[in-house]
Amino acid sequence: MSSLAQRTNVRDRAHGRGTIMAALDIGSSKITCMIARRADSTNGEPRVAGAGMQQTKGMRSGAVVDLDNLERSIRLAVEQAERAADLRITEVVLGVSGPDLRSDVVRARLPLGGREVKAEHMRDVRVAALDGFQPQGREVLHSAPLGFTVDGTSGIKDPRGMFADSLTASFLVVSAPTAGLRNIVQCVSRAHLDVAAILAAPYAAGLACLVEDEAEQGAMVIDFGAGVTSAAAFFDGELIHVETLPMGGARASSDLAQGLGTTFAAAERMKVQHGAVGPTESGALDMIEAPRLGPDGRLEAHQCTRADVAQMLRPRIEEILELMDGRLSKASATGRPLPRRIVLTGGSSQLACLKELAEDVFRAPVRLAKPANIKGLGETYSSPAFAAASGLLRWDLMGSPDPRGGSDRTATDQSGSLVRQVFGWVQKNF
Repeated sequence: MSSLAQRTNVRDRAHGRGTIMAALDIGSSKITCMIARRADSTNGEPRVAGAGMQQTKGMRSGAVVDLDNLERSIRLAVEQAERAADLRITEVVLGVSGPDLRSDVVRARLPLGGREVKAEHMRDVRVAALDGFQPQGREVLHSAPLGFTVDGTSGIKDPRGMFADSLTASFLVVSAPTAGLRNIVQCVSRAHLDVAAILAAPYAAGLACLVEDEAEQGAMVIDFGAGVTSAAAFFDGELIHVETLPMGGARASSDLAQGLGTTFAAAERMKVQHGAVGPTESGALDMIEAPRLGPDGRLEAHQCTRADVAQMLRPRIEEILELMDGRLSKASATGRPLPRRIVLTGGSSQLACLKELAEDVFRAPVRLAKPANIKGLGETYSSPAFAAASGLLRWDLMGSPDPRGGSDRTATDQSGSLVRQVFGWVQKNF
């Protein structure tokens, strides 16, 4: 297994792993479920046995607005995947993208008095660091080690065997609003599924799309979704920052609908089939079908050029990229410098000329990426739109005891965790 795979473990799987893996990515526009057999994986890459995808109903910009509709969407996606894989699942790794994911750096210091650093010392300082993170109204999803400091010497990955007067540990903690997360987990539970863990979608997308050199040398994965645009920064094989913006490609579709006087559904189809954010090499003046609402409220035949569509889409897409660039620049200025190399993925990243626009906005090289570390996706699911779901499956395969001797506090093993609280509430009320 690659060093990236070894160093992106974020939970303790000492309680054992099942033979079936399942990922459930809940986005603002679609819900994706992927199922794989653990035995079918090769070289650290899972092989998808079956997948299902349904339009998301009941969510807006990453937040639940209708519990019943969201539960129904989840059930349909899971049932479709189960039929395709000829398997039944009871547990999933859940991916969430918003609306307010956040990352914080926590530290703790453990006095050693000149003793040798052992595994139990690393566990103690890890627990102390995570115990010190108690934000009001937020729940920890997962954490990632940023390194250890031994007597003032920082940047140490594994201090075991060293002698030290003090040991300091730094961790990146990714959290989400408790209330919003509770609503999502409740819907999953009502679909008769247990949640093994909850991951930030941009982090999962990075696991699916990044090559080893990008993760080691530094890259920023931007998951451009329909309702949420999120980012995850990687350096030295570790997650070092998470950022979210409650805006996505659906805003551009809405602008197109307003500009053409048509329905959102018709505008979304035009965006998918003919959308661009810049001049294409050919066909800019080609006429395309652009139905408009007539006097009776029904769609009537109408046409416009591809260039007209691009002119209506570009301002909003450019605004979203600029807002994300501003947030990343601010985070870089106030904390650890973030990598500038951009890896763009997600459903809304497939607009023509988006790569060139992103390079202008971020003033950095941009690579459009689709899942590369997972097999059996087929033509339908091998697009950037399914990067997060693919990454969830890969993370589940990589899950194992942390090589540094620590175990992460996640939704599966944290005492009094959100998932246990929600499951307990559901059992009492349903």
